[in-house]
Amino acid sequence: MLTTEEIRKIAQQIVDKSKSTAHVDQGTLKRSISYTVDKGKYIFRQMYYGFYGEDNPSGINSQLEENARKMMPAGVDYQVVGTDFDGKTVKTTKLKSGRKLVKSPTPASNKQTTSNLKRLIETVKRNRAKNDGDSENKKN
Repeated sequence: MLTTEEIRKIAQQIVDKSKSTAHVDQGTLKRSISYTVDKGKYIFRQMYYGFYGEDNPSGINSQLEENARKMMPAGVDYQVVGTDFDGKTVKTTKLKSGRKLVKSPTPASNKQTTSNLKRLIETVKRNRAKNDGDSENKKN
């Protein structure tokens, strides 16, 4: 079994290799590629720019996800997180069991509309006014 120090060296090699193969002219992508360790789980992070060529179906311009999949030892939890400029994230997690999970932000259709929020605020105001009047009557 590998030690924590050896796994950290492998993780740093993954980051270095991904930085060298990043396909964006700006330095934002290269600066954003990093890793952290949280409770034994290795979390790789980078900016999410969209597609670059046909051979990159994950939609991320560096090969961080591919490098992590190939180089991380079996039995080590890791996660690849891509964050776009709006703060939305795409997370790909590989568990010790080998199971792969992909999570993306919720679709825009689940957002509350302005009319629903206004209706909610009006309902809360009416309920507060009704309850405040009742509590004053009880005090007297």
